Amino acid sequence: PETCESQTVDFSSSSDAVAVNSYGGNPETNAFVSVFDPNYSSVADGNLVLSMKYDSAQNKGFGATVDATHTFLYGKATARVKTASIAPGVVSSFIFRSDVTGDEIDFEWVGKSPAEVQTNYYYRNVLNYQQMVPYTLTDTSAAFHDYSFEWTADKIVWSVDGTAIRTLNRADTYDSATGKYSFPDTRGRVAFSIWDGGNSGAQGTQEWAGYPTPWTASTVYSMYVDSITIQCSGDDSTGGDSSSSAVGGDDGSSATDGSSAPGGDDGSSATDGGDGSDGSSQAKCIPRPAAY
Repeated sequence: PETCESQTVDFSSSSDAVAVNSYGGNPETNAFVSVFDPNYSSVADGNLVLSMKYDSAQNKGFGATVDATHTFLYGKATARVKTASIAPGVVSSFIFRSDVTGDEIDFEWVGKSPAEVQTNYYYRNVLNYQQMVPYTLTDTSAAFHDYSFEWTADKIVWSVDGTAIRTLNRADTYDSATGKYSFPDTRGRVAFSIWDGGNSGAQGTQEWAGYPTPWTASTVYSMYVDSITIQCSGDDSTGGDSSSSAVGGDDGSSATDGSSAPGGDDGSSATDGGDGSDGSSQAKCIPRPAAY
């Protein structure tokens, strides 16, 4: 079953991450699945490599998104990542997201600010970018760093190299007008992604990521994941929404656009990889195929 499993994936085997059309449905066999076609992810030299290449038809980069096959509800996830922030516009991400509700916990890196990591969270697919908090370290594309989020029913703690950089308490998300807490509390998956924010066509996205993203026909941008460790909480089996959509769609389909964006200036998100023209409910970081 695709429930949480405490494990470390070190990407020493090509079976640790496979294309969605090669996934047989057993999360014990394949820890991650690449959801885009063409598939620009690979396992090489002990790393998961997510790459982005130029798509002349769209005049922007076509990237990669890799989803965990096990789901996750409360616990700690630590990924050792070297980002693709070597040029303006290139966006790298390590996130948790529920496709069912839109709850999300983020680490993101933009090429505009290579020495910065950004943390954010979303509740029920409400894309409030004002909640983003940046943290400055060294060039994130030059060396690996350990990025962790520890998530309980009461708080989320983001850490870099073992140092806590942000804490969100559930109690602080209470909205007296609605009588609700805007705090992620549903089951989902961890994922990695690379996409072209600089040529997205949405002005707000481009200013956030840096623009334009520089391209030649041979340009390739890559982010690297050395390992990821998942530590499931004892609360994983109770509470929250236990439902989660299947990896790659119930019919094994794959997404057809390897780019994504926070969407239009009005905060909407786009289904076509980030031109901001459609205010649909697709994910900010990871667009999903229609089969989801």
